Amino acid sequence: MVKAVQKENKELYQLPDKKRFLFRIIVPAFPSFNIYTKIAKRTTALGPILVATSANKLEKWDVEVVDENNCRSGFCPKDYSGRPDHIELQKIRPADVVGFYGSLTSTIPRLYKLAELYKKYGVKTAAGGKHIENLPKEALKNNIDAVVFGDGEQTIKELLLAWQEGKNLKKTAGLAFLIGRKLFKTKPRKLLTDFEELPLPDFNLLRYAKMKIYPVSWWRGCPYNCEFCAVKDKTRCAPSERLLAAVVHLAETRKAKNFFIVDDHFGGNHYDKKQLEETIKFCRQIAKYRKKFGKKLSFTVQIRLTAASRPKLLEAMRQADISTVCIGYESPIDEELIAMRKGIVSKQMVERTKIFHKFGFFIHGMFIFGYPHKKGSVVDKAGLRLSLKDKIKRFGNFIARAKIDTVQVLLTVPLPGTELRQRLKKEGRLYPLRQIGWEYYDGQFPLFKPDNGVSPEKIQQAVKKIMSRFYRFNCIIKIIFNIGFHFPRVVFPITLTLFTLRVRHLTKAFKKWRRLYFRNQTRRFGGYLIIRRWLKKFREGDFLEKLARAKLQFNKRKAVDKEDGEIFGF
Repeated sequence: MVKAVQKENKELYQLPDKKRFLFRIIVPAFPSFNIYTKIAKRTTALGPILVATSANKLEKWDVEVVDENNCRSGFCPKDYSGRPDHIELQKIRPADVVGFYGSLTSTIPRLYKLAELYKKYGVKTAAGGKHIENLPKEALKNNIDAVVFGDGEQTIKELLLAWQEGKNLKKTAGLAFLIGRKLFKTKPRKLLTDFEELPLPDFNLLRYAKMKIYPVSWWRGCPYNCEFCAVKDKTRCAPSERLLAAVVHLAETRKAKNFFIVDDHFGGNHYDKKQLEETIKFCRQIAKYRKKFGKKLSFTVQIRLTAASRPKLLEAMRQADISTVCIGYESPIDEELIAMRKGIVSKQMVERTKIFHKFGFFIHGMFIFGYPHKKGSVVDKAGLRLSLKDKIKRFGNFIARAKIDTVQVLLTVPLPGTELRQRLKKEGRLYPLRQIGWEYYDGQFPLFKPDNGVSPEKIQQAVKKIMSRFYRFNCIIKIIFNIGFHFPRVVFPITLTLFTLRVRHLTKAFKKWRRLYFRNQTRRFGGYLIIRRWLKKFREGDFLEKLARAKLQFNKRKAVDKEDGEIFGF
């Protein structure tokens, strides 16, 4: 009897004996109607690259990353939908273990579908990321063998070796898996603090992709406590030299020019003197490198408005050619900012935005529309007096007053693991997942009963209205006018300096014209085209029918959302 149990456990945990093994990490594709599919074709997620780089150090393992959103190489086998053909991939290079990137909730249905396919081939499956971490039971009931929690670099190596050598997974920290039908979680793994012991991310492991924007990272975690956010880990950072090394390595080995620093808040806590000095130090290091080697490097970062009170930081950022800042304004409505626990009001946001403009930053503003007030609170009562029309007007006026260059207005998304989701669930406002599934959790669709008796359809139309007023067709007329009128006015007079061989004056004039008269209008027209394509797919889809069924079930009080597996039949 004992021998039979031992044999069963060995078969459960051990891979077939081979000279070499293949570990494939998959970044699942966004739904076809997702508005971000275009930008996703130019970059990739950093997390899978970091995990793959670490796993690639194992002696008997080959590792590759396949990002379904960025498979533009002609060598990639495609299925009828234009996505990677995983059946053909298994014929060409059979994977022994497949890992899935599960941080983006809207990709989860695709992730589970791929996991089901690979399990049919007898492949071991693992998954990590915020969604998976917060709903491990759901993942394990949908063909995932092991869930990885937290930083995955060390955990994945121990997991692969355990499967290779037939060891019991109970001894590997930071995992969850099923024993029979019961969820078993191993002891938590300590958060990484020494990032210098990790290898630099190896983008050569990314197959079939064509990279335009390279993601790099410096910090992990977040020091703030926003109700709608799932990132609550303690902040940890590497020395500035570490980020510099990653940038220089990519610039010199892959000719990378455009970088996105994916940290939620560039430089972390700007009120911490040490962190502030380290951030300024990095910017100066980049500026020095660019000047010494004549490298043209461009950076986009996510940053809080609090940085406006740090002029030395902003000056150093511009010297490093950090040109674009993505700022989470969330809302221009003070009552909603209080509910979000943002710690700032709209008047302060406008003042601080002006400071960013003064330093010459291109500002991409990110907003959340229709944020739910807490029932019975003072904020809720104040919100009752604000109509949907007034909210739309406030958003438009704020964007105009702050002179934000590009905007992104999303509907509120109650992500798994957030306090917001727990609150809405307790208030009985979430639409059932059986009708409005995870694929719609991308900020473009209403996911819960709105405040003040407003219909979800009108909330969605309000966002379309705000975005459509900002990204308009008539921008093409302005582009033509700016080329025909402002370009000769600004650039042509400077051409006389060519006789003195001072080309830099002409370059400076061109950049000025592009910044003042061309850049924003072209991006707004591009945004208009993206919105137009999305609206076409929306009209072709069946979301409104699903929403009608969800509302009917909701109104009949039959919607019991168990979250952990019910959507997939468990």
